[in-house]
Amino acid sequence: MMNYLIHRPCHINVLPVEILSYIFTLATHDPTPTKKDYKRRYEVPFSSESVTMPTVLASVNRHWRNIALSTSTLWSSLVMTLGQVVRVRVGQNTDDERAYTTFLDVQRLAAHIARSRNSSVDILIDTRDPEWDFEDDGEECSTQNAACFPYATFIPQILDLLFPQMYRWRSLTILSDTWAPLRVALERLSVPALTKGSGAPRLETLMLMRCNEFLGHLDTFSPRTQHMFDGIPFAALTGAPHDDYSVQSHPLPKLRNLTLVGVHLNWTHFSRHTLGAALNQPLSRVSGCIQSLELSQHCREVRPTFDEFTGILNACPLLRKLVIRVSGPRFDAEVQRSDRPISLPLLEEIHLGYTNVEDAAMLLNHIHAPNLATLSLEDSNHIASPDDEDSGPLLTYLATGFLDICDVPTERDSGHGAQSYHPATPIVRTAKTPFPRLERLSLTSVVACMIPFSLLLAATPKLRHLSLCRTPNALTALLPTQTPACARTIPCRALESIEIFCAEEQTGHVLDFVLRQREEGGAPRVSIIDLHLECSADGCDEIGGCDDEMVGNGEWEWEWAREERDPFAPGGVFDDPDFDEAYDYLS
Repeated sequence: MMNYLIHRPCHINVLPVEILSYIFTLATHDPTPTKKDYKRRYEVPFSSESVTMPTVLASVNRHWRNIALSTSTLWSSLVMTLGQVVRVRVGQNTDDERAYTTFLDVQRLAAHIARSRNSSVDILIDTRDPEWDFEDDGEECSTQNAACFPYATFIPQILDLLFPQMYRWRSLTILSDTWAPLRVALERLSVPALTKGSGAPRLETLMLMRCNEFLGHLDTFSPRTQHMFDGIPFAALTGAPHDDYSVQSHPLPKLRNLTLVGVHLNWTHFSRHTLGAALNQPLSRVSGCIQSLELSQHCREVRPTFDEFTGILNACPLLRKLVIRVSGPRFDAEVQRSDRPISLPLLEEIHLGYTNVEDAAMLLNHIHAPNLATLSLEDSNHIASPDDEDSGPLLTYLATGFLDICDVPTERDSGHGAQSYHPATPIVRTAKTPFPRLERLSLTSVVACMIPFSLLLAATPKLRHLSLCRTPNALTALLPTQTPACARTIPCRALESIEIFCAEEQTGHVLDFVLRQREEGGAPRVSIIDLHLECSADGCDEIGGCDDEMVGNGEWEWEWAREERDPFAPGGVFDDPDFDEAYDYLS
């Protein structure tokens, strides 16, 4: 009996080879987490840790090894990180830096290239240093100075190994803390091909990121000696020979996702040659172009001009997602309101992180996206900024489509104050919101008085999901309002979920009061409610620690005695004059 148990095969090994191979694929290529986290802005195509999984699976036994080696897709993730930079001693004096040398260990990369055979590959070159202290790159450092950026000298070696496999690149991601490695990579990727027909015809995703969000808030690029990068961007990927940059060609037929964070290009050449296949063509003839575009963390000096920016968007008529964070066009004085905005009929998502409210409103004014369903706004001003940016003009534009209504009063006076801009007044009723089909709205660090929030929420009747992060006054804008015709209206009646990130425990009581007032007014119940408490500057103990606290399904623990007066009603025990006045006006 014991011998039978010892030699009995493992259940998993009796599975067909195809099923076991599929299980290995699931274990290796872990899908992206489905839970949305507003703090995780950038997601790389795959985890650098998962690249070791095929080797682990192949080391279990001979049967598994044969399956792993015969499944080429298991080895399709090609990763190079600082962990492959080996430092060895070649001299006797340990105190002398010249006694050490560094070299790049490419053994694993070469093995994955060979074992992936003809499968499409995803490439991650991660030069981020966990010990980097976020200092600037420095004026005295250059891409040829190995003492400053030792990893930049290895970029050509890595690309020389990868270039012969360019025809099967599916995604390319390059991450760096400093500019030098990215500069070297851009130069190598922009060298035109010697013969026509090469390139990256399978490329779907291209992501280059300089992971330093501080530099995007500067007016000038750092380091100064390297700010200009000329040439045809990504000429090596397009496969066009050095003597032919025809915009009628279709160099990257499968490129759908493009992310440039802290990385600038010759924007004119970029739109005309890299993305030029869709220019000056009717939408019905465009079979493939960028569908997801992100431009983020560009200091003002290297941002595209308004004409260059419009050229980029015109080259992406099938765009579905647009992300602009501390970037976008430079709006000069001659740029005026657009009567013929750029038409993006398929655009569904816009994520806008702005540092200037007027520029943000002007940017949205030049985009015609009638089918936009998701809008995310974030005040991305530097954390050390002394004053909060008043986002009222931007919210007002989103509600009315008017750029000239900028100064929304916060107090009623002489009949010309807040009452004049009530959500039901004629000026608002005759306005036209630029995004009439908005269903999801996310506001992060958006500061304004309550009236612009009320205008916006009153103009989005189809809104189903609302997310607020450090955004005061927006929550109370969900309260029922009293119109001049004495009809009680409820904004966002279709609202299904509310998500709030805040540092004030009192927000829970405010939310409870708002929801009760909406239900008493006849609005459908909001079915999903998430409240996340964050650490405040005064310490975590006061609000129950740093862990997120979630209250869901519309059930609340904060109650008061029946005989007591509602503490958040006007004149209640909390006696907040601003809140009382706002609610008195709205009710």
